[in-house]
Amino acid sequence: MFYLGWLMLIALGVGVSLGVFVWALKTGQFSDQQRARYLPLQNEQLEMPQAQEQRMPAEVYALILVVIMGIICFISTITLTLYWLQQ
Repeated sequence: MFYLGWLMLIALGVGVSLGVFVWALKTGQFSDQQRARYLPLQNEQLEMPQAQEQRMPAEVYALILVVIMGIICFISTITLTLYWLQQ
């Protein structure tokens, strides 16, 4: 019965992966594959941005939330597995 935690962890991972993939498709992350192919080969200097007060975008907060949720799920899965093994 301790497989339930692992199955939930797998389901959460697949769900998050599909969500990120759908987000990438909707925002056009894969739209210009020909240009993306040659980006590592370009030798251009990037301009340094002006020193301003920088706020973290909402995506960073969402990523931190997803990482925290993943860690909590992983810890709970390990805990449930160890609990069921002791019985």
